[in-house]
Amino acid sequence: MFTKILVPTDGSVHAEKAERLGADLALTYGAELVFLSVIEGGALTSVGKQLVREKGLDVGVLVGTPQMAMHAPEGAPVVPEAEHTLASSRIQAELAERLASDAKARAESLGVGKVKGLTRDGKVAEAILEAAADENVDLIVMGSRGLGSLKGLLVGSVSTKVSHLAECTCISVK
Repeated sequence: MFTKILVPTDGSVHAEKAERLGADLALTYGAELVFLSVIEGGALTSVGKQLVREKGLDVGVLVGTPQMAMHAPEGAPVVPEAEHTLASSRIQAELAERLASDAKARAESLGVGKVKGLTRDGKVAEAILEAAADENVDLIVMGSRGLGSLKGLLVGSVSTKVSHLAECTCISVK
């Protein structure tokens, strides 16, 4: 029934549940599994910074101004504000790579044979839809809530947008 499954992941609890369901479905149907993590760019949110720390990435360059330095880990360097976004983007790229590779490793440890990890830049919903089309997937399994902002609650979630616009079957996991 399913030959290729896309699972977007952002490190949230719902995304991890989607990863497990995607792996289970891939095993059941002998499908290829593709994990996707999207790099949004811009400054990291506090939730993003926490996830970066949990994954063991360097957070020292997250400090963009002297005011931000007050809330930074002790000894973290203060970088010029112009470099802050670039530093945050680099860290987001590292985080995205780590999320995709960790999800891939977990799926492989469960016995999924064909697994791939991808990263994309851009707005999350659009990046998911583009990856689904480019990879020719027939199923998207994603968390119903991710690490998105309050804006997502007000204007609609990524999962809602993807499920409305995707040309394939979508499963939203709580």
